[in-house]
Amino acid sequence: MRAPEIRNPRVFVAEDDRNVLELIVTRLALAGYDTAYGRDGREALRGIAAFRPAAVLLDINMPNLDGFGVLEQLRDQTQTFTAPIMVLTGLHAGDDVRRALDLGAKDFLTKPFEGAQLLARVARLIRPKPQVAPAFEAAGDFDILI
Repeated sequence: MRAPEIRNPRVFVAEDDRNVLELIVTRLALAGYDTAYGRDGREALRGIAAFRPAAVLLDINMPNLDGFGVLEQLRDQTQTFTAPIMVLTGLHAGDDVRRALDLGAKDFLTKPFEGAQLLARVARLIRPKPQVAPAFEAAGDFDILI
């Protein structure tokens, strides 16, 4: 029997700032993630659909279609798109963070950030959620077998 292929988790990065993009992609690659990226909102939507990532890092301020527009379009694709999204923002406005979370983002990270902080947040974002066992329901008498 052939062993299953183990693949690195895929992370899509949507970021228009070349320096920030390079930093993120390099950090993720060194940590063992497979990455793809887009430099504007429209490119991000196409790339996300093609790459099928385990998580998305999404800048809010991008040309052609901002991060809010990307979130709105991905929210409308809940049947086919289920990857968690972390928003990256240079804005310190609470309203922007709330809006992003309301549109479906699971987390946010304010720029500038430390590489270790980025990796910890990405790992938390894609960590499998624990399965909750169904509640035990006793229906009358039962025997315990040892």
